[in-house]
Amino acid sequence: MTQLIVLLLIVNLGIAYQCYRNATFKGYPVKIFTWLGLVPYFNLVVWVYLLFLPDLKPFSMNEKQPL
Repeated sequence: MTQLIVLLLIVNLGIAYQCYRNATFKGYPVKIFTWLGLVPYFNLVVWVYLLFLPDLKPFSMNEKQPL
């Protein structure tokens, strides 16, 4: 039973780390999305939500904007 709890904690922290990385990369508030990523059973929703959100960082003049 202890191994299961440890496994679930490791997976939960891994998903929270992915939420942190995606929020940092896309320009969203890092503290909010990391905190939401730490909430069990809600972290997968936040992670998938971050995967599909567009980037907030503006495009430079050399990059083409997507349609």
